[in-house]
Amino acid sequence: MKIVFTVLFALLISYGATAGVPEGFSIQKVSSPVKKHKLDSINLETPLDYYLSRAWVRTTGKQKYWNEISSSKFLFDPNAPDESVDDDTRSYILNENIDYIVTYRDSVASVVTHSDDEDLVFLNYCWIEDGRWVNGGQGLADDFQQAEEELLKQLPINYGNLPRISMINDIPSDVAPFRDFISGITTSPEQYLLDMLASHELVINGEYHRRKASWDMLKRLIALPEFSETVGRIFMELPSWCQPEMDRFMTTDTLDTEIILKIFREEQPNGWWDRGEFEFLCDLWHLNHELQNDRKIKVILADYQVPYSLMINKQGEKEDRNTHMAETIAQNILASNDRRNSLFLVGCAHAYKSRQAGIASAAHGKDTQMTAAAQLAAKLGGENVFTVFQHTVSVDNHGGNKRPIRGGVFDRAFELNGNRPVGFSLANSPFGKEPFDGIYEIKYNISTGSYSDNFDGYLFLCPTVDEPKSTPLTEVFTDEFVLEMQRRAAVMGMENLTGMWFGRTAPELTKEYIVDVLTAE
Repeated sequence: MKIVFTVLFALLISYGATAGVPEGFSIQKVSSPVKKHKLDSINLETPLDYYLSRAWVRTTGKQKYWNEISSSKFLFDPNAPDESVDDDTRSYILNENIDYIVTYRDSVASVVTHSDDEDLVFLNYCWIEDGRWVNGGQGLADDFQQAEEELLKQLPINYGNLPRISMINDIPSDVAPFRDFISGITTSPEQYLLDMLASHELVINGEYHRRKASWDMLKRLIALPEFSETVGRIFMELPSWCQPEMDRFMTTDTLDTEIILKIFREEQPNGWWDRGEFEFLCDLWHLNHELQNDRKIKVILADYQVPYSLMINKQGEKEDRNTHMAETIAQNILASNDRRNSLFLVGCAHAYKSRQAGIASAAHGKDTQMTAAAQLAAKLGGENVFTVFQHTVSVDNHGGNKRPIRGGVFDRAFELNGNRPVGFSLANSPFGKEPFDGIYEIKYNISTGSYSDNFDGYLFLCPTVDEPKSTPLTEVFTDEFVLEMQRRAAVMGMENLTGMWFGRTAPELTKEYIVDVLTAE
């Protein structure tokens, strides 16, 4: 830890108790291990009190108190049972060094810590909610110089986002305006999409992945007689380097589903098992074989993915996925002689229009670019690009922080409307005016704005409490593909990443195990 303390000394020089501290910032030096402080209860009066309360929860295993010490943006179980904490874990927590507390405008802070056996600096964020300093999550830095740079950037962002937390928590008390608005809507989701496709160059359907209700609706959409007269291209969130395989699939005389399975095995290191999407492509194959050549619908794969099956050494993403999708789609539309319009089927985290960074899509070592939808609106004109959000339960990208949209008010309005599937425009609607909370990763950003700032249309497919269960496409997983996944894991240095490999290490995988895990979900 010699290097750490050398950089730490430099930080003390630049951020001493005298001049040189940037406006709004204050720095308190602590320089003591956790074990030197009293740990016996919860106290949230100061940033240090919060951090010591956090350490007490961690060392005692009292999981239910995470809810009490955390921001309302995090969802913890207030009735969670206690967990046992082994001696090594407890010792690790107690020996962590509390170095500094960096505060911005007396409202947000980071407790800066490190452990002697790790070359990392921990940035433990907290802020004031309802008069208490609460857990705001954790960041990492390689050293104290990087920590300084990160805090100078992140703490003002956290401060600017504080009002958004109150906005999200301010749930409408009256469902009547929402109920009254949709009571006059009679257009089905698929008809609404067709209407928007008839009047917009590009419609982007933002979905939560592997959702049966969504793919069932899309299969009804392409079955409408007017669809092939309206739409000439369907862009999909599948690896663009597999385009020759998709072309081959669409032109075969007999349906060859193994081609689609082959493409799905390239979408992620561990494959793609969305049966609804598989069935949709099969339905589209049948539709194309009924159409004249000049009316056939082109399927264009727009996503950027590393070619995993060809990988022989570790490599990161060379392109931003959102930018790759936007450029692929815009270039194809602008170069096409087919005057029919286009449909883009993609995860909703690539489909919002607010001008802010996308999610989990950056090129390796680069900043994340705006979403594909925002970039396409800029390239093709905002009036030509129509984005749609599907009503669902809001979760984060890992399935956590699961909450009903707008505290369940939207659900109640649809219930009072008989849970009729409908599609409608968000502009000038009570739904559109609400702060957007449908995507966890951006819901607490002040720049996110309202539902109508992010999407143009809204689809209600079914009540979330009666969501039809999707059946995983287990045909993707053969013995040969399991061996290929194990090869990929070794090449990528990800053999022990159990979150990627269905709860096991990669060498432990079998086809039977994967099928059992997926079918049990």
